[in-house]
Amino acid sequence: MAACANSVAPGTTVSVAAGTIAPTVQVANISEALNQFMGPDGTNLILLPNRLDRSKLDYSLDSLYVIDRWLADIHTINKLQADMGHAGEILTFDGRGDNSVIFAGLYLGQVVRTNSDLDWQWQRFDTFLQANPVYAEHYGLKPGLDTFVLVGPQGAATPINTALKRVVHGKEESVHFIGNFLINEVDFEAAMSGQNLLGMDRRDWPG
Repeated sequence: MAACANSVAPGTTVSVAAGTIAPTVQVANISEALNQFMGPDGTNLILLPNRLDRSKLDYSLDSLYVIDRWLADIHTINKLQADMGHAGEILTFDGRGDNSVIFAGLYLGQVVRTNSDLDWQWQRFDTFLQANPVYAEHYGLKPGLDTFVLVGPQGAATPINTALKRVVHGKEESVHFIGNFLINEVDFEAAMSGQNLLGMDRRDWPG
């Protein structure tokens, strides 16, 4: 894909060595999970760790560009495998596919909470749905990877699902774009008038 042409060379192949099976991380505490992913053993839990410079993950909004590029590389490898008839192998071989999406989503959510003046709070998916059953039609009844959702004064967001979309769809989804959108209060009147849509063309998103 043109969006990711500079990320991974077309001839690149990715193999998973025997004996390197990684389990999916079960998230009970978000801070602890992020510390686990960011710690010295975190490289064994995610895909393409050599493509992610974790030293630049300082919870700034700009650090989401680093996450975007890393997820774009995973997307590219997945697409190359699909072209060879092995779609999804890199994502489903073991827990590293899920872990990469979970890590990116939790990091996105924490960046939003760190940089926004709005009161964004994590809630468990099941707790949120019990309190807001109207959302069941939109989100469904099962969380999938969205064990936690981000809840704020203007609604709810699913950062983990945003990361998954980035991996599956590539440049059409951007965690930096979503992060930048969520940290600011939405002027619904202006949004309905279309004035806030200028400069938001997805073709201009990074990665």
